[in-house]
Amino acid sequence: MQFSDIDVIQKTVKWLAQDKTAWLCTISATYGSSPRPIGSLFSTDGHVRSGSISGGCLEDEFVKMLAKGHFTENVSLFTYGNDLSSGKVVELPCGGTIELIVECLRPTTETIHHLTEWLGAAKNKVAYQRVISRRSEHYEVNVDTNFNEQSIDINEHEIMCNYSQVWQLLILGIGEVSYLVAKLGLLAGYKVQICDMREELAASWHFTSDVGGVDVCWRSPDMFVEENTTSTTAILALAHDPRIDDVGLMTAFESDAFYLGAMGSHNNSVKRKERLQRICELSEQDIAKLHAPIGLDIGSKTPIEIALSILAHVTQQRYLQR
Repeated sequence: MQFSDIDVIQKTVKWLAQDKTAWLCTISATYGSSPRPIGSLFSTDGHVRSGSISGGCLEDEFVKMLAKGHFTENVSLFTYGNDLSSGKVVELPCGGTIELIVECLRPTTETIHHLTEWLGAAKNKVAYQRVISRRSEHYEVNVDTNFNEQSIDINEHEIMCNYSQVWQLLILGIGEVSYLVAKLGLLAGYKVQICDMREELAASWHFTSDVGGVDVCWRSPDMFVEENTTSTTAILALAHDPRIDDVGLMTAFESDAFYLGAMGSHNNSVKRKERLQRICELSEQDIAKLHAPIGLDIGSKTPIEIALSILAHVTQQRYLQR
């Protein structure tokens, strides 16, 4: 789930707490080209909007339909743009079609409790399932799950929204690029963790959890990598210090991380690969897993450009895993 979708849930809880009715839309299926993936959220109290399910055309149409008295049932299914009299489907301007789950959420104690519970699961970035009853205002959030793909299952009695394990970034070393990658990663919906051993640099890290950032784990990078790496992990060596980067990468090659990357110039990257290959006795196939220099080659020079190239490359490689 992306950061923007978490914000949708927060805004919806706020409206309900203000004794307002809110309408929550979840994309359940897409056909052809569409700007948002399955599971994306949009919410409105009939006036203010949060989130997105299209490039803007569907949101406008949805609010117009609310004004005409549509979507008064607790749960309904709708395909944009169904002509309610003829059943005709009109494509989005981009050529696609979107199916929506539309929930009319009334400000009851149970509904607010459910959304708060859902918000907790989403913020923890674990795999979970949200179950919506089609016959009553009953909801469940099940976190003891292990979904590999985000999906929606609909039957006669209930709707099951399955949210997969969140992809994560393990950042080795603090610094300006690390800060920007962490910030962009959180905004893109990644779970972000960061480690360093140089505690003398602690005062220079201001992007802590109390301001919506990430707290530094002060420990050896090899242990940090070993304890936190899964198949949905990207390991990013950004310290520009072999004591941090190389030590973490030595363990990373033994993991099932989907992405390994190290920041540095072309010359330094060649030397790093030669060093790691010799010390760790890596094959050519093994050392080829390391993206160094890290990121897409966009000619980046500044810290923000480097951070953008890193997150873009990680995201590209993530989608290639599917």
